[in-house]
Amino acid sequence: MNKQRRKELEDLHDNLQNLLEKLETIMEEEEEYKDNLPENMLNRIEQSENAIYSMQEACECITSAINTLEEIE
Repeated sequence: MNKQRRKELEDLHDNLQNLLEKLETIMEEEEEYKDNLPENMLNRIEQSENAIYSMQEACECITSAINTLEEIE
């Protein structure tokens, strides 16, 4: 692999790392929001839990992409 493509892959890796960190921050904020909701707001709690689950799935996908990029020589 030439130097230019390797640099592009490194940049992509860095961008994915940044995206993962931002998504984890948003997910933590959503978890805190959900934890502070009153129990009588079951609909909001469920919506929040669904959002958190989806963000966890997205984090796993991004992590997988990062790991795959790291395997490229």
